[in-house]
Amino acid sequence: MFGKMTRGWARKRYVKEAKELVDHLQELDDESIGLVLAIAVHHRNILISEGAAMRDLTQLVKDAPMYQHDVAKAVGILARKKRLHDALGLQVWVHSLRAVADPSLYTQAVQVWRELKRGQPHIAKARNLVKKETSFELDISMANEMPSEFAEED
Repeated sequence: MFGKMTRGWARKRYVKEAKELVDHLQELDDESIGLVLAIAVHHRNILISEGAAMRDLTQLVKDAPMYQHDVAKAVGILARKKRLHDALGLQVWVHSLRAVADPSLYTQAVQVWRELKRGQPHIAKARNLVKKETSFELDISMANEMPSEFAEED
């Protein structure tokens, strides 16, 4: 019974957080979305290089059901260190993993990826801006690849 209460509370919190993310993304212009997407892609590529199966979120959640919690902790650390852009980019993956683990969160994840899709034409510009301002080069390889779990038919 306690487990059900905890899951229900967590689900409500996750839905609220996902809606807040969608609302935030909807407020951004397409070029800003391009920056968020470029950072999210960069984080995905780092996680892949560390061994996470980020190209198959369904399998990742099956193999490591608690992985989403590790990524959520990383978001918190980045936010505390005032690395808000990085935290936002990684939040995309937290909500995506949560939605794969809990289908009741699916609609919010689709909305997140629908908003991010607006930024695809601006990813290279975002990478160049980050490089110019920070000398850091984002890895945006596979940038047009979105999780198949949330792909919508055009």
